[in-house]
Order: sequence, then C-alpha cells, then structure tokens
Amino acid sequence: MAKKKPTEQLKAYYDAEQDILYLTFTKRARKAVAEEVGDEVFVRYDPDTREIVDIEFLNLSARLEQTFGADLKFDESPRPERLLFPIR
Repeated sequence: MAKKKPTEQLKAYYDAEQDILYLTFTKRARKAVAEEVGDEVFVRYDPDTREIVDIEFLNLSARLEQTFGADLKFDESPRPERLLFPIR
C-alpha cells in the first residue's frame, strides 16, 4: 500500500467564537497528544505512530493583525458569513 502524503488529508477550519485556526491532517477524530511548539501554537499527534493529527493556532485574529496590521480585511467573499473577521 502506498504511503499517503500528509497534504492529501489537509483541511482548514476556523472557529470564530474561539478565534482558533485548525489545520487537520486526518479524516476522523483520533486520540492525540498535544505539544506547544510555539507561542499558542499546538501540534497534536498520535502517540503511537507520531503522525500529526492537527495543528492549532490560538488567537488567530491578534496574530494576523500583528503580522499584517490593523487594516487587514477579508473582503474577497461576497458572503459576509464566510469572512474570518467583520469588515470595519
């Protein structure tokens, strides 16, 4: 059986209520161990196979504002419910 590339399963999900961006590498939820690999960045992995399950970026809006400035807008979508942050 051919080994799957990690990006074949990659999905992104943004939880606006919690302000967390999840990058998920598996189709189903799995038991995982979390390790903080950076300031409020967690990698969750299977403790047996060491396969990455997901990566979580906490406080995403503050990170983006710090990196790109306060004027950052997500106005590419005509559907406001699809925007990460409200347009000011």
